[in-house]
Parts: sequence; structure tokens; C-alpha cells
Amino acid sequence: MRGEPQLSFLEWDSEFFGHRIARVESSAFEERSAEDILRQARSESIECLYLLVDAASSESVRAAERLGFSLVDVRVTRDCTTHRENPGGLPEMIDLCREEDIANLVDIARESHRDSRFYHDPRFSDERCDDLYATWIENACRGAAAGVVVLRDEGRAVGYITCEIPQADLGVLGLVAIADEKRGMGYGARLFNGAMGWLAGQGCSRIRAVTQARNIAATRVYEANGFRTVSVENSYHLWLDGVDGVDGVDGLDGRGVQ
Repeated sequence: MRGEPQLSFLEWDSEFFGHRIARVESSAFEERSAEDILRQARSESIECLYLLVDAASSESVRAAERLGFSLVDVRVTRDCTTHRENPGGLPEMIDLCREEDIANLVDIARESHRDSRFYHDPRFSDERCDDLYATWIENACRGAAAGVVVLRDEGRAVGYITCEIPQADLGVLGLVAIADEKRGMGYGARLFNGAMGWLAGQGCSRIRAVTQARNIAATRVYEANGFRTVSVENSYHLWLDGVDGVDGVDGLDGRGVQ
């Protein structure tokens, strides 16, 4: 794997969190590639590495764990084929985000995504993670997403799903949240069906969703609506100030950092 680009510097994440952050790009993470990866990270003054590996690859999982990466999430990708026809409009209580909705949605975002990997890394404060999702939904409403489908109660936005269309026939469900006081009232199914219908109306015949394995409620919704698991990946973080040794690679003798 020598000679391959193995790290991608994440400018947005780095600026937002105030640490130099990069993502490991190696297609097959193995202990023998770790020396190059860690040396490159050190040479670029990287403080934190993100790593995503196939959960079924025991070699990659063992390598990540032996090298000190911390498991912060198990990411499950599910797909389904939609047979919904263009409804010709959004159903009752469902609408697209408007400028005046953003303040409400930001408040919801700050309390709704505690299952994400960022909250499970103690080096990121809960307050900064709250800010992350507040910024994320605001940017989505201002055009970063293909669409933000919202649920309204008496005209007020009380829930959202961000939607992406990376390919002409593929829709992706992103952030999903409902105001705390509206949960358990059946609104989630209404919002979900509204987003599915909107994506179908944009010509999407396939829908994809990525969730955290720890998010049992979301898992139930997707499985009940015909989504099938297509991949399971482990998400890891490594803070390089926790890797001892010269250039951070002492002990890399084929057995990993000891």
C-alpha cells in the first residue's frame, strides 16, 4: 500500500473542532500499512484520525484495535426500492423547509443526535457537538442538502429529515429528528413517509439510509418499511497524542503498537 494516498485532510472538521483532523483513505486497513499512515499523519501535524472499516474484516478490526483506535460508532447502511409514484404534492403536515423554520430546527438539532459518533468521543465536548448539528441543519436548510422535509404542527416546524440525491435515481435520507415533546405520537412515521414520497417525486427509485447501530428506534422504522442492510462498518477515532514513541510508530514490528 506504499505510495497510495492514505490520508485526506478534513478542512471543515478541523476548523470547526479546532484540531487538525484527517480521514484514513486506505481501502484495506492493515497493521503493515500503519507505519506509513502514522508517519504521514505526524508529518502533517494531524491530531485526530477518522477510520472506517468493514465490520466483517477481522484483520482490519484487529489492526485498528491493536493500534489504539477507539470504536465510536457502528454504521449501518440500508437500501430499499421505492414503488411510490410522484404524489403530485406533499401530504398534510409535511412541507419543505422555509427560512422562518431554521431557528426551530436548530433548537431541535441541538438535542436530537446524541447517538452520533462525535458524542461518543470524549475529546469532543457535548456543547461543541450540539453546535455541530445546529450548524449542519442550518446549512442544509440554506442549500447544502437537496431538500429538507419538515413536519409541521399547527404551522410550526417540529421535525425534519435532510435529503440528498447523489445520483439521478438514488435518494439518501440524512439527519432525522423530531422535537422531544412530539415524540411517541406517530409523527415519525408521517415524517418518514413524507420524505420517501418527496424523494420518489424527484425521480428516486432507490432510497438509502445510514444509521448508528445503537439507534434502535431508527432501525425499527427502516426495517418496517422494507429497508435491507447492505453494509456494516466500524467507525474509529485515534488521537495521536495518545500514540507513544518516536514518530508515533515505536513497537510497529508486525504486531502493532504494544
